[in-house]
Amino acid sequence: MELEQNSNLTLPLFLFDDTLNSRDLETPDLLLTVVLDETVLAQLCQNPGEDSSIGISITDYQLEASSPLFLDLLNHEHQAQLTLTHGPLLSAMLDTDSGQTFVSPQMDMMPTFDLGDEDE
Repeated sequence: MELEQNSNLTLPLFLFDDTLNSRDLETPDLLLTVVLDETVLAQLCQNPGEDSSIGISITDYQLEASSPLFLDLLNHEHQAQLTLTHGPLLSAMLDTDSGQTFVSPQMDMMPTFDLGDEDE
């Protein structure tokens, strides 16, 4: 996965409920697009230990409803977080004010970074 400063990373989100294990990964409920600014990229460079994880709060993101069932959600308050676990593996979580939680599958993340530094 190549990560470039000021580019976007889009992760699929699924409602965290009893049907989560049987969901089709090709049909998410929501799409979370995160702007990879300098701060987020620096946090993504970490690789936590085997029994730990790193929570990355994000404020600069966009949410798109893939399912018409969740269109109304876009007009309400929500908070998003990325989680980095040993591997490193990256996942996302979105909590809504109505008490719903959406999660993404874990993605294997051996990143290569393009920080925009050009050879002079």
